Amino acid sequence: TGLISVLCSFRSFTIIYNLTMKKFIVTILLLSISISGNAEKVHMEKDAFLKQALGVSEVPLHKYIILKDDVAAGVKDILKDTYHLPAIKYYKNGNKVGFILEAIGKHEFITTGYVVENNKISDAKVLVYRENYGGEVAYDFFLNQIKGNSLASKDKLSNRLKNISGATMSVNSMRKL
Repeated sequence: TGLISVLCSFRSFTIIYNLTMKKFIVTILLLSISISGNAEKVHMEKDAFLKQALGVSEVPLHKYIILKDDVAAGVKDILKDTYHLPAIKYYKNGNKVGFILEAIGKHEFITTGYVVENNKISDAKVLVYRENYGGEVAYDFFLNQIKGNSLASKDKLSNRLKNISGATMSVNSMRKL
């Protein structure tokens, strides 16, 4: 009976241990999936960007650029693809026009804010970055290359943007926008 009770208690221990380990492994897997799947980093809220960049205390009412016919063709030429929405919202204050635009980096959308003043980009910010890599496009050293740029031709900027190692697709997305 002593051996049987030892074996029974050992068996109970083994069952409890195996259940505990299974729960532990499932918990670790769920945590790793949620951590790796949630790379979204909000650098600035859309309204805060528009207020700051347009120099207003309240965000102006938006207007739309409808993407059809020649406008859609022009956007497609620049992006080498269609824009994911049928219209682009813009916000105007005096001679400043603000845009909130999105483009796919490698797998996820990058949400950006741009302000154009006198046909030049006067401000550029990455508002939300959702990729696991390439977030350097949100840093000032990269964004400062965009400021002051204008279109040299229908799809080329006046000043070339330097690439960032490991962020090529994100840089290309920012270049196209």
